[in-house]
Amino acid sequence: MTMILTCLTKDFIVQASDRRLSIVDGNNVRPREDHSNKALIYSNCFVFAYTGLAKLDSQSAIDWAAQQLSEKENIGESVLHLGNRASDLMNSSYSHLSSDKKRLTFVGAGFANVDRKPLRIVISNFRGENDTVLAQARKEFTVYFDWLPERRNFELLVAGRQFSKDKKIEINNLIRSCLRQKKGPETIGRLLTLKIQEKADEDKAVGKNIMCTFVPRAYSDRVEYHFGAVLLENPINSTEPQRLEPVKLVSVHDRFALPPPFDAPRFVYIAGDNKAQPYHGPILVLPGLPGSVMQMSVAEMSIVIPPVQTQPVDAGEI
Repeated sequence: MTMILTCLTKDFIVQASDRRLSIVDGNNVRPREDHSNKALIYSNCFVFAYTGLAKLDSQSAIDWAAQQLSEKENIGESVLHLGNRASDLMNSSYSHLSSDKKRLTFVGAGFANVDRKPLRIVISNFRGENDTVLAQARKEFTVYFDWLPERRNFELLVAGRQFSKDKKIEINNLIRSCLRQKKGPETIGRLLTLKIQEKADEDKAVGKNIMCTFVPRAYSDRVEYHFGAVLLENPINSTEPQRLEPVKLVSVHDRFALPPPFDAPRFVYIAGDNKAQPYHGPILVLPGLPGSVMQMSVAEMSIVIPPVQTQPVDAGEI
């Protein structure tokens, strides 16, 4: 199980998901690992994450989904194909599992059609009406398309583990305040990350390692993906070139720096222990190009800079 928070606004999408895999048996939760990727970026206009059954056809569920999404030319065809393939697989290779063990949901969000309207897509075998959750999985996956209502500035959607009603009201009020103050997507990303990490303190099925992905409404037609900013050590005065490495620890606040222009998908990885390395990325999917699925991970990095010398300033010199 996991927690997926998806915030739709008129100008950008932010999706945050934790990376914990756990075994849930009734009220008993046993964490299994904390570094499993559950997120992908589709083309330059959609992000996805999943909750539920973690392995499909000897792959992680998100790797398997990425392959299905890459086989069609556009988002509409891709998600219908994903739902059909998931139904086929669940009713063949996984028919022996009890229906409560087969529950699986993929949550996508981005901008669609020529007007680039904010859209959430849910491909699920256990979603009921009005986002309710069914205890037992259906035999078929259903694809739901939920547009951001015209009169709404944003909508926060929660999948997987849930917040209490009061907590969700609190988070919605915080997002509303951020948008009213014209805060950017990085502020929303920080908020969603911290709220998932708070949930992890009380829920063993949720982890503190978070992947946060972004899509701007103003994306360009070229396909590009960008890391968030990486903080490097401060240089010192030196007559020789210097090799700078990332700082060892980075706060959640400092992780979220999205240098302009914000015209392409971004992703930010937040380690629960605040360590800067390794820095993981989501899966990247190019539509209509099967086999083009990619994933980036940076174990270490450094940069060499020229000599740094501070020259004294004479009195009266400007």
